[in-house]
Amino acid sequence: MTIDKNALDTLSEKERKIALSILSELKDKGESETLKDLKYADYREIPVDIETFLTDDNYLGKAWKDITGKSLLYPFWLEQLKKIFPNNLDTDYTTLLESGARGIGKSQVGCGAVGAYLMYRVMCLKNPQDFYHLQQTEKIIFAFMNITKDASKAIAIDKFQKTIQMSPWFMSRGTMTQFENSPFWVPPLPLEIVIGSQSSDVIGKPIYFAFFDEISFIRNQDIDKQKEKARDMINTAIGGMKTRFIHDGKNPTLLVVASSKRSEQSFMESYIRELSSIDGQNVYVVDKPVWEVKPKGTYGEGTFKVGLGNKFLANTIISDDADIESFKAKGYRIIDVPLFFKTEFLKDIERGLCDFAGISTASSSKYMSGEMVMDCIHTDFSNPFTSDELEIGNAKDDIRQYKQFFDMSKVPQNLLRQPLYIHLDMSKSGGSGANDNTGIAGVWITGKKPSTDAETQSNDLSFRLAFATSIKAPKGRQISFEKNRNFIRWLRDTGFNVKGVSYDTFQSVDTGQQLEAEGFNCNTISVDRVDTDHICKPYQYLKNTVYEQRLAMFKCDRLFDEFVDVERNINTGKVDHTPNGHKDILDAVCGALFNASKFAEQYAFDYGENMQLTLDVNESKDGRKQMIVDFEEMMKQSYRDSHPSNNDTDDEAIKNMYAVNDIIIL
Repeated sequence: MTIDKNALDTLSEKERKIALSILSELKDKGESETLKDLKYADYREIPVDIETFLTDDNYLGKAWKDITGKSLLYPFWLEQLKKIFPNNLDTDYTTLLESGARGIGKSQVGCGAVGAYLMYRVMCLKNPQDFYHLQQTEKIIFAFMNITKDASKAIAIDKFQKTIQMSPWFMSRGTMTQFENSPFWVPPLPLEIVIGSQSSDVIGKPIYFAFFDEISFIRNQDIDKQKEKARDMINTAIGGMKTRFIHDGKNPTLLVVASSKRSEQSFMESYIRELSSIDGQNVYVVDKPVWEVKPKGTYGEGTFKVGLGNKFLANTIISDDADIESFKAKGYRIIDVPLFFKTEFLKDIERGLCDFAGISTASSSKYMSGEMVMDCIHTDFSNPFTSDELEIGNAKDDIRQYKQFFDMSKVPQNLLRQPLYIHLDMSKSGGSGANDNTGIAGVWITGKKPSTDAETQSNDLSFRLAFATSIKAPKGRQISFEKNRNFIRWLRDTGFNVKGVSYDTFQSVDTGQQLEAEGFNCNTISVDRVDTDHICKPYQYLKNTVYEQRLAMFKCDRLFDEFVDVERNINTGKVDHTPNGHKDILDAVCGALFNASKFAEQYAFDYGENMQLTLDVNESKDGRKQMIVDFEEMMKQSYRDSHPSNNDTDDEAIKNMYAVNDIIIL
């Protein structure tokens, strides 16, 4: 044992005598009763360690056992808690972040073990205010916070209160009352329980413990705003901890944040990175899959392999006979998952990763695989628009039209008469926000997906992206709705076979009415709308079309970025861009494609099907008439193209040349 004589010299004579006595006892016996007396001088009751606290029936043992007396506390959690509370007095961290899979007991451990143990240790003190250097009038706050008051009450009452009320130790101290028709245990002063959902609920208060369960974000509301509210409350609580309890460079308080990754997307990951970079040594992170938390053997024997992708690689289940090294070489990270979960992973691999593996990767929240999108991009044709973004507004001196930036030489003549569907993702300001541009895209129906089975003909249409761009208004100006309409009129006048025009709900009534009056087939399509099953059908169709390689696209960097950046909220089903991102062109492509998909039967004869069969599947007489007119018009155009010298259409010659399956076009 080495004695620092310089340190001894700084002590008073009385202090030096005590210090030497402690050193002598440690040398002779390996422990010192004098040291224990000093350590526990401020305690009316010596606290037990965390394991005893959770297993002894006098404390929380009854709350953590089933009716047979078997412990419900997973050994995994006990080991984590021992690291956080290395002995009966100290807390080695100031922040505990509980993430990972769902159902591993994060909330119960966070408030029903950690919060209760901290409260127990404070209650063991003779005078908590003196010990923590607070004014005698101040209270010591234990806060249970969430994004809503009801969610906060559920945590404070259902988890913390029910746990406490099964403890003889706690029930012999404090008092019982009623809180919203539920039994509620009130700790002795100076301790106070706060249940809150606003920063104002904790601002300016001496927060000793704060449990924030930010998993309960409200569905169908702005998640980003709720995240900001959560972050503000957490930071306010941290402020109350640091300003009131830090003494001699030590902070005895503890903040606990529990969150599963599935419902909050990237909030927990970003928060973990943020706190770890600022105060890493004081942050303890629990982030594990469910099979590593629950006891071994819970999910049986045997595993299967899952490849974790990235921005360009979709997560995938790997077959047993696959070459694992080849997957690693592509950039996949491989994990082993119990066979028990294979059915769930087959149904929805992204949800399986979030729920059971506790993994939120680029493609677990991303809606599209970059690799699948790349497979649809062709280099033998290009975008007729000269730029992915045009800056054109409604100023009086801005006489530019979209057609001036459209290169007709890039439009194949053999596709000019193919059915074209156009969608406008409309906006007004165009540029004041991340997604304020107007997106415009056109999609041709080009045929059917070739079938490899001669007996089973595919009914799925194939498409080709005709053009795509976004419109941004100059600063201080707005996007011109009339120029949107002028472009569509110009396309028809130029020879495009415009069969449908769709637009989102923003400012659509006026645009639709004017174009319909001019003979265009118009309708409203909201590509963001989600049905009762939490499925966004327009985007689901777009994804299926891409994954089945039925959409041929030209290279467009901005469109590709939008494809791989959009995310799907697993709870709401909404497909949206990332914060500060955009998807105006992608929305336009999605809308045009979805509109075109509704006309598969109408144009089936274009691809070699029996025309009478095509007519039969259309019950509407008006629909049949329209098909006949469309087909006759296409034949006339083909005849004109092959007989440029004829000024007048020879209808009889056309009928003789283009009779199909003995059906005479009337």
